Amino acid sequence: MTFLVLAGLGVVMAMVYLPVRIYLTLTARGRRLRLLQRIRLLRQQLGEEITPSTSLHPPAAPGQ
Repeated sequence: MTFLVLAGLGVVMAMVYLPVRIYLTLTARGRRLRLLQRIRLLRQQLGEEITPSTSLHPPAAPGQ
């Protein structure tokens, strides 16, 4: 009897957990996709304004 109660609780927990996990995964992917699209759009808008001399990371010296 105890086994059946625990098995039943496990099934109920899985029925709640799985839809919530799927929903959270899908919405997180959607937010990530929108963020990446916004970054790409902003980079396109900046266009050629960014040059190597104004980048945060200067080019490495030869031989290093």
